[in-house]
Amino acid sequence: MSRIISILNQKGGVGKTTTALHLAYGFALDYPDRKIMLVDMDSQCNASSIFVDNSSYTRENSVYGILEKKEIHGNAIFDTPLENLFILPSHLSLIEMENQLTTSIDGFFRLSDALKPLKNEYEYIFIDCPPNLSAITINAMVSSHDIIVPLQTSKFSIDGIRFIANAVQSVKDRYNPYLKILGALLTFFDPRTTIAAAMVPEIRKHIPVFQTYISKSVAVEEAHLMKKTLFDYAPGSKVAKQYDQLIKEIQNVYR
Repeated sequence: MSRIISILNQKGGVGKTTTALHLAYGFALDYPDRKIMLVDMDSQCNASSIFVDNSSYTRENSVYGILEKKEIHGNAIFDTPLENLFILPSHLSLIEMENQLTTSIDGFFRLSDALKPLKNEYEYIFIDCPPNLSAITINAMVSSHDIIVPLQTSKFSIDGIRFIANAVQSVKDRYNPYLKILGALLTFFDPRTTIAAAMVPEIRKHIPVFQTYISKSVAVEEAHLMKKTLFDYAPGSKVAKQYDQLIKEIQNVYR
């Protein structure tokens, strides 16, 4: 049975897509005999662009088509450089799906229904959510077991955490009793700063915080430009090692 993990924050620019990419890729590297999937639910298609040329698929064989038809066809599942890692790409038209989801009785359950046939095939499914708490994000939460929240340490992050925690609790109460927040992942983080020392205890008042944090690094953007993950582009870099440590920390939770 799959373990489904959503990477979620209603704020953009916090390393959400980078985290989703590296978790999916890193898990695939660590478990070469198991199938891993990355689902791109962000209409910006940034995660998709690393592995798939956007001219090679239409909205019908993307997440848009999956939410529209409530099922996954084989032509919507794309290969990646790793034999055991697959991606369901997003499409720019996905933003148009919002109204359809909010006005349909089954609008919050379409992704969950579509993923059901895959749950015995894929060991881990990672979902890259859009930077908002929309009906598309609610679909991801209804489908998931766990939530990872990448965030930067700031006053506004604390306000956002309260909002996310309340949203997760609402989905848990109404739609998915198994949903929980696995932890906050501190990104662009420097533990030497005053704000880091002040904010981390405040974050822990609301949700757990991973021991591993992710530093700021130009290597991340360079890797994205080359359509690679850090595990291929700069495997010896500090951030690549931090993501590897994060993967080990998550794996320990599931043991």
